[in-house]
Amino acid sequence: MARLRIDFDLRSKLLRASGGTINLCYQCGSCTASCLISPGLPVRTIMRKAQIGALDDGSSWKCLSCRYCEVTCPRGVRISDVIRGYRIMLYENKSVPERLVECLWKIYDYGNPLGAPRRERLVWAKGLEVFSSGEAAIYSCCMNAYDKRLQYAAKSLVEVLLKAGIKVSVLEGENCCGDVVYNTGEEYYLEELAQSNISVLEKLKPTVILTLSPHCYNMLKNIYPRYGAKPPAPVLHYTQYIAELITSGRIKPGNLNAKVTYHDPCYLGRWSNIYEEPRTIIQHINGVKFVEMEHNRENSLCCGGGGGAFWMENIESRKVTRERLTEAKNTEAELMSTACPYCIRMFEDELKIVRYSIRVVDVVEILRESLR
Repeated sequence: MARLRIDFDLRSKLLRASGGTINLCYQCGSCTASCLISPGLPVRTIMRKAQIGALDDGSSWKCLSCRYCEVTCPRGVRISDVIRGYRIMLYENKSVPERLVECLWKIYDYGNPLGAPRRERLVWAKGLEVFSSGEAAIYSCCMNAYDKRLQYAAKSLVEVLLKAGIKVSVLEGENCCGDVVYNTGEEYYLEELAQSNISVLEKLKPTVILTLSPHCYNMLKNIYPRYGAKPPAPVLHYTQYIAELITSGRIKPGNLNAKVTYHDPCYLGRWSNIYEEPRTIIQHINGVKFVEMEHNRENSLCCGGGGGAFWMENIESRKVTRERLTEAKNTEAELMSTACPYCIRMFEDELKIVRYSIRVVDVVEILRESLR
């Protein structure tokens, strides 16, 4: 029988990380049963180790941070916070997956986890009518800034806003939001990164800060203030802002004859409780027939790329990606829409293998297409 070393200091740290909710766990096993990559991730075992103050063996790195287990937990345990608490300890003990370490160095050296040159950060905005200051400042995710496919979503957002008469500004000198840094447990560098990005935003003096990525939204709105980096204006995910522009009549969607389904990104849905705004945008487009997948809203499945899995190329998460694509295929929709660059990349990469007859698009791309 394996022996566990009990560390009361570790137990206290994890108790604080979970807001005391770890004591509510009575080991029912709902978390493990509902985990999308179970049995690869023994959530129940991790929770028990946290309760008694035993160090994790590294299993927490497999977590997708999707919070699906928290939906089913009858006791309201903040499982994702316990997982991150363990990751902080593992980082301090220098027990981190090599690919995540590589990401951290790329962010430190280049300002993004892709290792792309800083000078190319705003190439996506070339030729667009954007300014150094304006009503809406767009904080572009590293993926939208550098990935040529995902740049189209960023361009679409600018063009839609311009049609509504919104003056748009972009951030010269912005760096990665630090989502992967946060999920790796590197506390000190995250504080430096947050302060740097906020100082850039303050120079723009925006009325509102818009993000394309739910991960960036979560970081700027919820995480940065914990590190003394308060955004100078309200932070919104672009779907919130555009949905309001549509309902107020400032944007009038056009026509698009297509059958469309929608995938709720974990960080937009379960993390941020933004479910209806993307659907509002889609359902206001004339000619669109909207259909839901079997799992939707708080019960939505994950794309398989959260919690750093995208950068680690977690093999176990691929079954999650494929299962979600199968649900989309079963709706017989032509377009699978979502509002997260990670989700788009995960689904499109897996479609190269399964070859389902469905196209993955960002919600703002559908709206832009209808306005042509």
